[in-house]
Amino acid sequence: MEVGSRIQELRKLNKITAKELAEQIDVSPSFISAIEHNSTKLSLKTLNHICEVLGVTLAEFFNMEMSPVEKKLTAQIKKMPEEKKYELLAFLTGLIS
Repeated sequence: MEVGSRIQELRKLNKITAKELAEQIDVSPSFISAIEHNSTKLSLKTLNHICEVLGVTLAEFFNMEMSPVEKKLTAQIKKMPEEKKYELLAFLTGLIS
């Protein structure tokens, strides 16, 4: 897996520009571009900060078993109150039944 491509994929899924991501983690947009084109390396600390902004854990970042959409759904569901999770489950069950 190319880390830069994965960052770009998740950034686009979150509808964040490279410039916005750079601002949020306090680096230059050219550094984000270099990361996404795999022409520079980044520290684990920076990758973790990027993951926080993109709403994924490091484990989720490296787990390629789920699609980006599935990961985004999972992240959103984790933020929901328990009662709303059950409502969503009932709704989704109705859609596929």
